[in-house]
Amino acid sequence: MTAATRGRILRVGTPARAHSGAPAVSDITVWRVLILVLTLPMFGGLLFYVVDAKAFYLLAKVWPLLTAPLTLIAAWRLNPPYQPLVLAICAWLLGVTPFIGVTQLGNDVVGAVASSAKIWPLTGALGAAAMLWMVRPTPDDLARAILVLAGLTFGFLVGAWLFAPESLFHQGIEDTKIFLTDLERGRRINVPTMFGVMALFLINRSFWGRPAVWKALLIGIGLVCMVMMYKQRAQIGGTVAVLGVGAMLSLRRWQGPAMMAAVSVVIAAALPVSLWLGQNAADSLGGSLSMRQIEAEAALRFLNDQPLRWITGVGSATRVGDVTLGDIVGTPFFFPSDLGWLGVVFEYGLIGAGLMLALHLYAIRLAGQAARSGGLAARAVFDYSIFLLVVSPVVSVVLSPGELATVLALAWWLRTPQARPGAASPSAP
Repeated sequence: MTAATRGRILRVGTPARAHSGAPAVSDITVWRVLILVLTLPMFGGLLFYVVDAKAFYLLAKVWPLLTAPLTLIAAWRLNPPYQPLVLAICAWLLGVTPFIGVTQLGNDVVGAVASSAKIWPLTGALGAAAMLWMVRPTPDDLARAILVLAGLTFGFLVGAWLFAPESLFHQGIEDTKIFLTDLERGRRINVPTMFGVMALFLINRSFWGRPAVWKALLIGIGLVCMVMMYKQRAQIGGTVAVLGVGAMLSLRRWQGPAMMAAVSVVIAAALPVSLWLGQNAADSLGGSLSMRQIEAEAALRFLNDQPLRWITGVGSATRVGDVTLGDIVGTPFFFPSDLGWLGVVFEYGLIGAGLMLALHLYAIRLAGQAARSGGLAARAVFDYSIFLLVVSPVVSVVLSPGELATVLALAWWLRTPQARPGAASPSAP
């Protein structure tokens, strides 16, 4: 290994050979990475609910409006292959569902329109595609941006855990979405982890291509931070599962035996795990499971009152409107986002849930096509597309649709010839 590459934390590409004193990374690469670091979290909607940082919170809310010109550019000139499906979903979720809420929930028009705000980041599937087309990052640029964002994510996670005053963890839900505490898990830092998890997938793929102890240590440290500080069970379990998937897909000729071994382990563990779940899950999950059971029962009861609601959904309500969903279904608290796909069906019906599932599956297909061309960034995006589907039974797909939108845009760009180093004119793909 040469001196130029020996000190790199992660080798994502071949450094340019230059005369003595010239930088290994060009200025244009630095600017590309900087733009990606600043814009990808916004397209991902990672700060959409982070009321702790008011300025970024407000920027996240208006970001889909600010980037509307990019959305139009993508729709008129780029025509990414997922565009018809995204437009159909936006038409149903943004155009039809709010008015179903007016009839089904007695919501007013203002409340109905406000309830659709959480879906706006889905337009980033087009806006982010236009941004990538204009900035023209290489796969190595994207890998660097993912690693930088992961460093910021885990840096904040550890820093907040060590130095945040105890008083921050006792704020109301209206004042914080980051510094949380509950009886079962104690205090925890609910930082958006999209690019932190994606970086773990990237390093995992790199490890199986070129094993190194420090790569395994980085993955282990990341998981320990998530378990000890982040404490979101579905995301942690999904991360571990997809790390295993990435490992098996990276083993090439050993894929078959590895998958058979994994299935054998799962089957062998199924009986004792099932017995444990039946006896101890309710106690170990505490109030989280009890609340979800109450909400699920209320949702099913309300849907069954009028079977047509299963098809169309009933819409949603926010604090801006005259009613809340808790008032409607008869529970003190009711959040469809707690119910995974049942919550999606409740708000948007089987029509909306089917469209969102189709978009998830398309994202996996598109990212898989990009991953076959090689490159750590493409494989990490593919793994994250699987991760989003793995956690979707618990984490509602409409809670953070910007993540899926960003995955679609990244997968589309990484599979285009324009994403290859040395690609020239910015003509439409």
